[in-house]
Amino acid sequence: MNQPRLLEVPILGLMPYDLGKANELLVAWGHRLGEIHRPFGMQAFVLEHQTEPISVAVSASIVSATVAEYRRGEVVECARLCSAPDATWATRVMLRLWREACAPLWPYWPVKAAISYSQNAWHDGGIYRHDGWERIKEDCGSSGGGAWSRKRYATDAVYGKKTLWIWRYRCKEH
Repeated sequence: MNQPRLLEVPILGLMPYDLGKANELLVAWGHRLGEIHRPFGMQAFVLEHQTEPISVAVSASIVSATVAEYRRGEVVECARLCSAPDATWATRVMLRLWREACAPLWPYWPVKAAISYSQNAWHDGGIYRHDGWERIKEDCGSSGGGAWSRKRYATDAVYGKKTLWIWRYRCKEH
């Protein structure tokens, strides 16, 4: 028998989130890359536990014109993924939710694939491997200085080789 409740509040909730607030969480929770500021489309999502944010993911347009065999207008990047220090368990959950529920909501174009990068010096990308993502390359990275970024130095958080991970969406039959 269910007990009547005055107010129904979900235990967990996934929802769109303000990008400025997402950046604040990235900094507060110590994401190595910190805030994200790209001159393209972006979206933020938060996972809440009892109405408190515990994990955040930011979708963004890719920087280059192509990645793997996909053009920019076919792919979305999980550009930031971070959880509160006392809720690290939520990172795997958030990645799966982002892949399944958030990335397909990308408003700029239909998504054929999702990508993400893992910084080789910081982790081996096990979170992507365990979620079924495909490892494409282990020597990705840029020294910066392109159209919208400055030159990168060894002291920069984004410096160094990265591994490219991809999730390919199956085309839905009409």
